Amino acid sequence: MTDDEDIPADPSTLIRLGTVASVMLSPPRCVVRYGDPDTDEDCETPPIRWLAGRAGKTRNWSPPSEGEEVVLLSPDGQIGNAVALLGLNNDNAPPPGSTVAEVVEYEDGARVGYDPAAHALTAILPAGATATIEATGGITIRGDVTIEGKLTASDDVIGGGKSLKDHTHGGVQSGAAHTQKPD
Repeated sequence: MTDDEDIPADPSTLIRLGTVASVMLSPPRCVVRYGDPDTDEDCETPPIRWLAGRAGKTRNWSPPSEGEEVVLLSPDGQIGNAVALLGLNNDNAPPPGSTVAEVVEYEDGARVGYDPAAHALTAILPAGATATIEATGGITIRGDVTIEGKLTASDDVIGGGKSLKDHTHGGVQSGAAHTQKPD
């Protein structure tokens, strides 16, 4: 062998376990602390990329957390080219579920999930949280709807084809009097 490129990488440097030490959001990079098998000392990677799940026409954004356990994949054993693979559950970061239901749980306690066995989609937000659905083409809900609390509409509410703000009642004489509230 005549140069370093011909020397095969030490297998112990190709795949390692580590822990996220810090996270940069722009550009998306993280620094990972890992144990060096040759010296038994803790080392850190330079800022490296993490696996995002999808990064093409469909893209995911879910940055790692400091302290999150990762797998480092280091092509040719070069730690500067490593990529952090996220998503290892352990005693410090147990999974948020133990059924077939898929769940995403956030640091503040919010949970979004789908249970295919129960055919149920849930989004549970902590106190004071808000939700926004923006669909300029409209929203269609098929099925019964229950609302606890006040419903405010900026324009009109139409039920059974009748406008709440523009409908009229027959058999009522115009004047200063008001009708009674509905029963």
